[in-house]
Amino acid sequence: MKGFEPVTLKWRGESFRVEAEDQLRLIAEIEDALADKSGTPAVLVLMRKGGPSYARLSRAYGAALRYAGADVSDDEIYLSLTETIAEGDLALALQVQSAILGLLAIIAPPVHRRIMAPAEEAPEKPEGEGASEGAE
Repeated sequence: MKGFEPVTLKWRGESFRVEAEDQLRLIAEIEDALADKSGTPAVLVLMRKGGPSYARLSRAYGAALRYAGADVSDDEIYLSLTETIAEGDLALALQVQSAILGLLAIIAPPVHRRIMAPAEEAPEKPEGEGASEGAE
């Protein structure tokens, strides 16, 4: 089993590195920021259709960026997202996807690795599993 790995997050053209050591405290902050009344685990909130609200995403991403040394507020992140919406800029989808993938890399490294693995590295299915040829 692999442990935590360093994660690089981006904000306003700068890169910020979350070191592998002591990530559990940050994970707790991210989970708290993403928590809603349903009790859905943070990893599922990030992966569900529609993802987290922009306010929750801003709080979680802000916690991670500050942990990595960025001088940014949750408000700045939220306003950046809503500004992109107001401008009709399609870059919003990329901003949100990047933030979600960065947070997944921190709170659920195995899930992130699986999502990011190229298709050729995906584990092969045992013979006969998922095969539909000849089945009638």
